[in-house]
Amino acid sequence: MGPRNAVADRVRTLLDERELVPGDRLPSERELASQLGVSRSSLREGLGRLADLGIIEARRGSGTYLAPLDLRDLTEARLRLEPYAARLAAQRSEPRDRARLDAALAELRATRGDQRAFAEADLRLHATITEASRSLPVRVLLDAVSDLLLHSRAVTDADRATRDATVVVLDRVVSAIRDGDGEGAERAMREHLHQVVASLPDGRG
Repeated sequence: MGPRNAVADRVRTLLDERELVPGDRLPSERELASQLGVSRSSLREGLGRLADLGIIEARRGSGTYLAPLDLRDLTEARLRLEPYAARLAAQRSEPRDRARLDAALAELRATRGDQRAFAEADLRLHATITEASRSLPVRVLLDAVSDLLLHSRAVTDADRATRDATVVVLDRVVSAIRDGDGEGAERAMREHLHQVVASLPDGRG
């Protein structure tokens, strides 16, 4: 998977602001380019990135649409990687990592009333845990789906009760990492991801 694309990130943010749901048609390229203040060629590159990720899909003669995302599939992949990353973070993290985790958790708590800000803080906390794992393969694999992970938060962090529950269980993850409790960190992360699965509409994305 290639590097992050700034225009793709801006397009995705704009779509989130418009509260588009899977199946909705995107604005025209001309309208998007104008709203974002970018060239049509830069916009096409960003849209291509989102299409490669399966976030949008072009329909010949009809336009470009927000594609369905199989959140169960994505969460199953996370279940294979993130509990292991949490265990490694408990075993390998340094004081500076634990300070960053505390700061990221504080930001998560502070943004519970704002779905979009919470989604970004949620992703940053997970990324901080991944960095603290000191595992290059885990970091590369999770970075490869980082766009999908942020996109998925529009569903998985949608309501306040879910966000409150997320903070509670991620507090346990961070506490276990701080205490060097690899088994506890892995268990709490697994519990968190099972909560994510339970929050999906009809158990799917």
